[in-house]
Amino acid sequence: MLFLLNWTKTVRTDVTHLGTSAITAKKKEGSPYDTINKVEGSETISSKHPDYIIDESKLAGGSAELLFFPKNESEVITIIKKMKDRGIPITISGGRTGIVGSAVPFGGAVVSTDDMAKVLGFGFDETNQKYFVRVQPGITLDALEDVIKHKEFTEQQNIGDTNWVDKFKHDSETFMFAVDPTEMSAAVGGAIAANASGARSFKYGSMRPWVKRMRVILANGDVLDMTRGQCNAENGKFIIATSDQKLEVTIPTYQMPKAKNAAGFYSKPGMDVIELFIGTEGMLGFITEVDLWIVPTVEGLPNVMFFTSEDDAISFVEKLRTDDELIVEYMEYFDEHSFNLLKSKKDTNPALANLQTIPPEIKTAIFFEVVYSEETLEDIIVKLDEIASECNSSIDSCWSAFDEVERENLKVMRHAVPETVNAIIAKRKSEYPAIHKLGTDMSVEHEHFREMMNIYRESLEEHNLESATWGHIGDSHVHVNILPRNIEELELGKKLYKKFAKKAVEFGGSVSAEHGIGKIKAEYLIVMYGEDGVNQMRDVKNVLDPQNLFNKGNMFVK
Repeated sequence: MLFLLNWTKTVRTDVTHLGTSAITAKKKEGSPYDTINKVEGSETISSKHPDYIIDESKLAGGSAELLFFPKNESEVITIIKKMKDRGIPITISGGRTGIVGSAVPFGGAVVSTDDMAKVLGFGFDETNQKYFVRVQPGITLDALEDVIKHKEFTEQQNIGDTNWVDKFKHDSETFMFAVDPTEMSAAVGGAIAANASGARSFKYGSMRPWVKRMRVILANGDVLDMTRGQCNAENGKFIIATSDQKLEVTIPTYQMPKAKNAAGFYSKPGMDVIELFIGTEGMLGFITEVDLWIVPTVEGLPNVMFFTSEDDAISFVEKLRTDDELIVEYMEYFDEHSFNLLKSKKDTNPALANLQTIPPEIKTAIFFEVVYSEETLEDIIVKLDEIASECNSSIDSCWSAFDEVERENLKVMRHAVPETVNAIIAKRKSEYPAIHKLGTDMSVEHEHFREMMNIYRESLEEHNLESATWGHIGDSHVHVNILPRNIEELELGKKLYKKFAKKAVEFGGSVSAEHGIGKIKAEYLIVMYGEDGVNQMRDVKNVLDPQNLFNKGNMFVK
């Protein structure tokens, strides 16, 4: 049973004597409230700053009475304390690229990280022999990528006694932050809060393992500074000592899926305390600073291989996944309907012009990238042809991008399908304003993927629903996008969605592999963990945020 010990402010809250499962949050003074950039009044916000009451989910009905643009941690502390005292809930707003409504406020205050987008430091961890970059939460993944790629660090940003910035600039290798959520305009803080991932999660995973250190402001305004490896759960518990009380946090006991997952609170015996604040969608605290690992870039060859059937495409992926001779960066799937959408745009999009050369019997495509060098390229091509031949295709049915123009064309192809789907739905909304696409985000264990794909296809065909399926097939994780043509089909699609969710869980998977739960998918969290599991998450929330100050409405059904 989870509980909260209410100690008075005079009680000693140092926890060094309690072992490695305890950590101390420190009190820090904030900035003057009047100096913080803010907008007041719901009408002013909705008319002049409408982008801050909506996100890419297009969830309707958002509103806020206050909108803040803090520049630093000190201002965030002041805002949190002021809102706590006034009983005003806070919605944390990053890049607002999420599609589950996490950043959509329903009253209260919005705190944007737009003005917290600085690179704060650069260093090297000698134990792990890896570079890391220190940033504020509002920096976008695009901006972070540019800074790392062009090595735009100054000596003033150096962390430690050694001049790591200088060593980095003189390193002959180029580097990258490995996680690549599809929307690179996403803010780092939001990507961590959602435990975002993307195509390269097949090789590099989600945001979770790439967070070295993080500073989080708790609901009472205290600062929790966590470095990975500093504090781990013992007997299923953490002790977090704040300036006025000790918090005993019991981690949930449900079993996490083995498949790719971004649904609910992370739970694992002996887990690091930093894991509490990754993937919990801003419900437990406000991220103000983060250290991220970076790694050397690799020379990758992007390709698209074409197939005449879904079965052959899946077999190709299975062989790529288990081949020891090939280093695969990502694998992306496009079904027949997605491919037809691409073909429909070939006359209006120059990057798709070559699609007219594809034989009509081609039904599906696998986008993938392999690591290569000049010395290994010929062997890789021979190996790919061998695997493709076993799957009723060949290297002659493969396009490879050897220069930047070709790379960009393949990138345009990958993004053209979701853009086309969004355009179709936007047009239908003019006739049926309540219509929206239904996009699944479910993963399963590899052994069940083929069966899951059959369930998707047969269910959609049985009910004659228009759809397009694409996604991260390397992780047995695809997005089935149902495109309803009227309200009746929308309701039917919702019923199918729940059927798919139950099946994904039955197959050892997740109801949300990368997008999170937010306000839109809360009912599916219950499908995955049951009422008891969700209540265990509520218990964690109640200990760390008893007033429900942060991101009210996310994850939990009211």
